[in-house]
Amino acid sequence: MADTGPAAEVTLLIAELAALLERLAELLAEPILMDIHEGVRRLETSLRREAAGHLGERRGGSDANTAAALASIARLVHAVPEEAARHTARILSGWTRRAEEVRDIGLAERWEPLRAPAGELPPSYPYCKTFSLRVGRRAGQVRCVNRKCVDGDGRTPVATIDKNRVTDDAMLIWRDGRTIYYGCGEAS
Repeated sequence: MADTGPAAEVTLLIAELAALLERLAELLAEPILMDIHEGVRRLETSLRREAAGHLGERRGGSDANTAAALASIARLVHAVPEEAARHTARILSGWTRRAEEVRDIGLAERWEPLRAPAGELPPSYPYCKTFSLRVGRRAGQVRCVNRKCVDGDGRTPVATIDKNRVTDDAMLIWRDGRTIYYGCGEAS
């Protein structure tokens, strides 16, 4: 019977992250590469302490040592409590997502804060009144990243970006029907 728990998820995430590390290594200027290299070593040490009761020897900083630490994590995760395995999966998932968002890798949408004209605040979302709007340029969408925020229909807020054909002002058309115009006020 195939393992479908957090340990199996960790094994899949390690394979995905290892492939992304190879691509990141080609982009030496990306700081996430060094974050992952160091983080993998720390994660391995933490799991070893949890599973075996000792830290083990510190690994060097080579790509081969990162690969060896990832392989060790894949083994150690089977010997730790399920919550530790879930935590490991969350960490690996975060690194994978960040690596996929690197512009030159481009496997995942990069959600960036909405830009505001110089000297102005970025637009706030009309429901939560925070400055939590992010734009995904590839998808041409805007969303509120405030996890507690919901639109008029009780869903996670998502809008498409368009241009007013009369005034040329930018506008966001939210899926609950609300439209926000920038440069000439708000309409519903």
